[in-house]
Amino acid sequence: ETVSLPGRQAGSSIGKWGPKHLVLFTQKLYNLVNSRVELLSALRLLEKNCENQTEKVLLGDIIKNIKDGVSFSNCLSRYPQYFPQFYVNIVHTGEATGKLKDALIQLLDYLRRFEDLRAKVKQALAYPIFMTLVGLGTIFVMLTFVLPKIAGMFDDFQAQLPMPTLVLLSISNFLKAYWLFIIGFIIILVFVFKIKGAGRESVFSRLKYHIPIAKDIIYKQSIANFSRSLSLLLKSGVNLLSALADAGPLIGNPVYVGQLEQARKDISEGMPFSDSLAKFKIFPGFFVQMIRVGEEGGRLDSVLADIAESYEKEIEADLKIISSLIEPAIILVLGLVIGGMVIAMLLPIFNMNSLLGG
Repeated sequence: ETVSLPGRQAGSSIGKWGPKHLVLFTQKLYNLVNSRVELLSALRLLEKNCENQTEKVLLGDIIKNIKDGVSFSNCLSRYPQYFPQFYVNIVHTGEATGKLKDALIQLLDYLRRFEDLRAKVKQALAYPIFMTLVGLGTIFVMLTFVLPKIAGMFDDFQAQLPMPTLVLLSISNFLKAYWLFIIGFIIILVFVFKIKGAGRESVFSRLKYHIPIAKDIIYKQSIANFSRSLSLLLKSGVNLLSALADAGPLIGNPVYVGQLEQARKDISEGMPFSDSLAKFKIFPGFFVQMIRVGEEGGRLDSVLADIAESYEKEIEADLKIISSLIEPAIILVLGLVIGGMVIAMLLPIFNMNSLLGG
């Protein structure tokens, strides 16, 4: 049976190739090239020893094309699902200058930083979301399955039930009657929201730009990723227009990507990069001023690296604050909600005791 990869237009992808896999591939290839193993031999060794079916087929195709005279970077460019354009350009620069080893170590450093920052952000945001979902699930189970059983003891009460208890019982009765429909509706909603339109992000992906706590961190992460990738491309000898085309999509937000495309047009017409950025609201004023300093001093790549470093440290500081504050905040809110439910159910008993005592 012949397996084809998506880069060939026909066939489908086998397995999964994510950022972590790209890091591992780059690490293994660098280790071999750094050990003075010739590129084709290094790729053959990787193909022989890899267990991932996607990588095995991919490497076999790359090896075949290199033997046919195609350059390594051109081979990689045929598989944009696996190798981003900025990755291909840096490999191309390394080939052209005879410094493929240096290009690979630069890519490896970039990918490690990118993946490390991405993992930290996901970890910091995932835990509060998990706690919230668990808390909401607990409240749902209490209202749907626990409270209806307790509510039976109030049926014989002659006195009027307190308003908080009546409201809680109404919610409980509604959830008990329609809980299957509610769960089904949520599943359908999640499915619909995850559908991506042509060339667009899913609704869930776009929501992250509007969540109060998450949006600031994601914004800083986007600037850090964009700055780091643009710095790496410029340092590798890629011209600014091409570097912006490759680094622009890494900023994530489709609105910002479109504005960066407009900035490229401005630059192609002779406008300085900093002046073009000042027209838009993508970056804060400090960022634009730093870009201007880098342009005037002829060290734009190093200034961008400094900006990325600054934002990465700022993100780490924000994540520490979030992890130290948001967990007790969620516990407090959920405790108040569940405590309020318990008090609402106990109010009739307190009232009955006061009546009997009277």
